[in-house]
Amino acid sequence: LPIALFLSFLDAYELFNIPLSWIGASLIVLFFVILYFYENMEIPSLIKILIIIALLPTLFEFPAINDLTDGKIYTLLRVFSFISFIFISYVTFLSRFNFVVINALEKIYTVLLLISLYTYLAQLFNFFEPLRNRPGTGILGFDAQVNFWISGSHRMVGTFREPVFLVSLLFPVFLALHFKKIRPVYFYILSALTFGLTKSEYALILVVAFLLVQIIL
Repeated sequence: LPIALFLSFLDAYELFNIPLSWIGASLIVLFFVILYFYENMEIPSLIKILIIIALLPTLFEFPAINDLTDGKIYTLLRVFSFISFIFISYVTFLSRFNFVVINALEKIYTVLLLISLYTYLAQLFNFFEPLRNRPGTGILGFDAQVNFWISGSHRMVGTFREPVFLVSLLFPVFLALHFKKIRPVYFYILSALTFGLTKSEYALILVVAFLLVQIIL
């Protein structure tokens, strides 16, 4: 599970043109499918009906999606992600082994932060960095993609293709680990550096919301 989770966070890297994040996601689903059958679980009919209702708009729009370049492939990937998220959440909630998920996240989160900080420095000072499948965001519609934004200074992308992807995927992990138990000081320092260097408005919104919740609690 730690290996599968780690691969799923390597959004900017691929192997033989296959994104490592896809490989990681598939391994995670496989892990939870095995756990589902091992613990003899059963998904309630109500959840199945709600999933079908949620996917109805996509099914109705599928003919139009087919006309888009690679529209069918990416739509199926999104449907797979949606169903997988619900399935994994359900299994994790009911499983007596849910502590395994937290333990796996603990192992890889700090590693991901350290790798992200290294890639930030590597892109500034031209250190070695593995080849990325998307170096950054295109500027003003040009095809060339770089890690430096014309509207501001260099931003943290870590193992992701965009700063907002880093925030969207790593901040929930930060919350899960923080609310499970109090973490050492370096955990918060590394997290603050990583999310701060993305210079993302989304990160700012999440941090403010997090602080408000902390104050209320």
